[in-house]
Amino acid sequence: MMRVLVVSPHPASRALLSRFLDSEPDVEVSATGEPDDAFASIKENKPALVVVDLRRPDEDHPLFLGLLRKRHPSLPVISLVPGRLRIFDGRSERVREAHGDTAEALHHLMGSVLQATRDLLAQHLLRMLRPPVGRA
Repeated sequence: MMRVLVVSPHPASRALLSRFLDSEPDVEVSATGEPDDAFASIKENKPALVVVDLRRPDEDHPLFLGLLRKRHPSLPVISLVPGRLRIFDGRSERVREAHGDTAEALHHLMGSVLQATRDLLAQHLLRMLRPPVGRA
């Protein structure tokens, strides 16, 4: 079972993201709205992926994202920011555009989140299964 942590201060957003991601096989989703709870959860049981909803510009979660990347630099993170989806795989970041406030735009955004989640969890699984390489 691969664990995904959803962090969003908004209950409706947490519920929507959790429901979408929980439908994936072999994925266990936990969610929180508090940054301190998220850090405690990561420390207790490190997830394979963190999904952070930063679409409300008045929130203080960009600070949370910066601390998360500083404390756990190789942890994959999907950030939902206004107008885009930022996908960090532990080494590099890519951005997908996600404009609009319509139901169709939200559907497209959630499809992009689901695809990015599948990609990052597949990479996580490959890292777990890959034999260690070192010098003798």
